Amino acid sequence: MNPEYSRSTGWGRSIQSTGVRISDTLEELQKRIANLDDERGALPIGLQRSYGDSALNSGGLQISTDKFQEWNLDADTGVIRVGAGVSIRQLESIALEHNFFPSVVPGTGFVSIGGAIAADIHGKSHHKTGAFSSVVKSMRVLYSDGNVRELKPKGATSNHFWATVAGLGLTGIIVDADVQLEPVTGNYFNVQERRSPNLDALLSQLGSADTDYDHTVAWIDLSGSFKGRGVVGMGNLATDTKPSYGLKSKQLTFPLSLGRSVITPLTVRAFNSIWYHKPLKSGEVSINAFTHPLDGIGAWNRVYGNRGFLQYQFSIPDGQEDFLHTVLSKLRAIGGASFLGVLKRFGPASPAPLSFPSPGWTLALDFPVGVPNLESTLIAFDEEIAARGGRIYLVKDSRLHPEYLSKMYPRLDEWKNTREAMDPNHRWKSDQGRRLRLC
Repeated sequence: MNPEYSRSTGWGRSIQSTGVRISDTLEELQKRIANLDDERGALPIGLQRSYGDSALNSGGLQISTDKFQEWNLDADTGVIRVGAGVSIRQLESIALEHNFFPSVVPGTGFVSIGGAIAADIHGKSHHKTGAFSSVVKSMRVLYSDGNVRELKPKGATSNHFWATVAGLGLTGIIVDADVQLEPVTGNYFNVQERRSPNLDALLSQLGSADTDYDHTVAWIDLSGSFKGRGVVGMGNLATDTKPSYGLKSKQLTFPLSLGRSVITPLTVRAFNSIWYHKPLKSGEVSINAFTHPLDGIGAWNRVYGNRGFLQYQFSIPDGQEDFLHTVLSKLRAIGGASFLGVLKRFGPASPAPLSFPSPGWTLALDFPVGVPNLESTLIAFDEEIAARGGRIYLVKDSRLHPEYLSKMYPRLDEWKNTREAMDPNHRWKSDQGRRLRLC
């Protein structure tokens, strides 16, 4: 039977790929991978929420983990063995039913456990909890020889474990993982929001909030005068439950297609003005509304039209805050208004060579495809970020040039050597891996 090719795209919808998507059981995959003879290779995929080409494999296999749905919770220890295809949203629901909650969750609940590990996702709690890998006690990985091996963060398999963390699916297929949950007694967040008139005030307020709150984040206005005004959101999980809270939330779905993007400097400025002056939250907020605000709008990526958008997220070390002022200035010069600007402070880095978070600041920006002079501006940012010891978040990247990668990730060669040992037959591949010379 001839393979059936299908088109897929990253969440940014700016890059398309044609490949063969399959959904097998573990036993079927073991046979398939051990006998795979295809120069385009294979790539495990979850819910495809990576923005660029991390989850695309043009001309090759894209292996869905949607059949890896089993879970088993030890209610005494709070450790749950969970299949790689289970979503963060599902994990939250399971955990809350047993008075637990994941201490690390990203901005969307529609990320698979396998994807969470392969991207080493982070959330509003990074300054307290670190990245997702900090709660992974072990995982089982299907290697390119067809064997499944258990990997742990310490001991004989630790180098393979940390290469798989943030390894973008290029070391093997994560089958399942043991994840440590934290005991909780509440099912909503107590939230406070505060306005900041400019970037310096925003940085100060966000830094101070990290002391008293487990979850912090700032929305930053990247439009109009580009002063960096914004709203800091701070939250702690409540210590009691309420029937109307938890994970329940309504979802609106965006129209299938608007053709052209409705994101323009004018509409962004209007939205940002409304958002800055909105009534500030103070008190009880549901978990979804605080941790996954955009999940309330299904397919929100369609707002950027048929051409899609790119997300640019970078980090810079402490002491390099002046670069954020540079970003504001240069974006204002080209009219590069961002609909969603998110600023966060990071805590300590994980041991994974390709993990993105490191001590300092991270800023995430969304731009419609086609902004004049945007690419040349981002290349200039790449160069300066690399020189300052910062980095780009690879799972959101769609356009980084490979020459900057080793500067941003100085342990890149270490990761490549471990990957070579794990996949000597070079079966795991992706469009991003080829672009950045990772595979």
